[in-house]
Amino acid sequence: MKQNNFFRIFAFVAFLLLLGVSCWATVESLHLLLPSWPIILFWAVTIIFFVVASMGSTLIVNSFNQKIRVDNRGWALIGGIILILAFWLCFSLPTNTHTFFYRAAVKDVLIRDLTETKGKLQDLANDGEAGKIIAQEKADFQNKIDAIFSKFAAEINNPGNPGWADKAEAVIIELEGELGTIQRLKLKCNSFQCRQELIQAMRKQVDNLMESKLSTVYKTRLENINRGLDKPAINKLITQIQKVQDKIENNPNNNDEPTVETTNTLSQAYKIIEKYSDVLISNFDRDYLAMTKIAKEDKKVYAGVSKTERMRSVIDVWKDFFAGKYAGRGFVFWIMIAALVDIAGFIFFGIVFAKRNNF
Repeated sequence: MKQNNFFRIFAFVAFLLLLGVSCWATVESLHLLLPSWPIILFWAVTIIFFVVASMGSTLIVNSFNQKIRVDNRGWALIGGIILILAFWLCFSLPTNTHTFFYRAAVKDVLIRDLTETKGKLQDLANDGEAGKIIAQEKADFQNKIDAIFSKFAAEINNPGNPGWADKAEAVIIELEGELGTIQRLKLKCNSFQCRQELIQAMRKQVDNLMESKLSTVYKTRLENINRGLDKPAINKLITQIQKVQDKIENNPNNNDEPTVETTNTLSQAYKIIEKYSDVLISNFDRDYLAMTKIAKEDKKVYAGVSKTERMRSVIDVWKDFFAGKYAGRGFVFWIMIAALVDIAGFIFFGIVFAKRNNF
């Protein structure tokens, strides 16, 4: 008799411990999802739900126990299954798994999120993909002008017909199509020295016209594209992210990140990157398919909340799990741990409150 009482006391203590662990995990998950709600409310609801789920498991066990009297065993079984499905499978198990997984994986997700997001912001601070594209366009334009002018110089020095002849004039007309009106300079004499002086003078004029076009057309185009970029704000976000990275690097065992401030910083950065993706797509979609493909991928990645903040939501974490985004991260392991904690709690609850009267 004493042994039975001792075992029931042990079972009751074990049940309370497991209830505490399970309810803590559930409360943590709900608090991550709804941080502004009072935590005492989560504790009250969670404890009630866990006890109800435990009662459901006991109903199921009792319905199969032929040594005790149970009225309407079929209804007891159905009621127990409904309670388990509603209060455990749809509530306790998902939230507990979420908390265990969040604690295990969020720092890795945060570190990668910070690194990738800071890289994107640094790119934007340096004029982003548009800057690279326009810089390449400028280089291509300069190479084109250089190649055309080389034809002019070759015609001026043409051994068969040196000087400013029809072919040289045709090249200048071609240059005017790119740069605008070009003043014709006179060839003082037809000596090699005079021809070189003419070429140098024309080159200087072409360079001035080319520089004017580069600064007016390409610079203005880049400014128009980047007009919506708040570079001081971008640089501030880069600094904030760097501080968090330094904090993690200097204190690798500290688990206070991600803070609300950090998730807010990432969310602000995501909005900027997403907005810039729209700008790239609208300005370069027809001519730069490879770049717009990257921009469209960025828009998918950086639309909405950050990867780190998304992990705070039990609903989104389970959606991502079913979408295969957590392959290799041990999510199934944490499902098993959460299930074992709860099932053990149900077992000890059944031991404590099991029906012992015989027929």
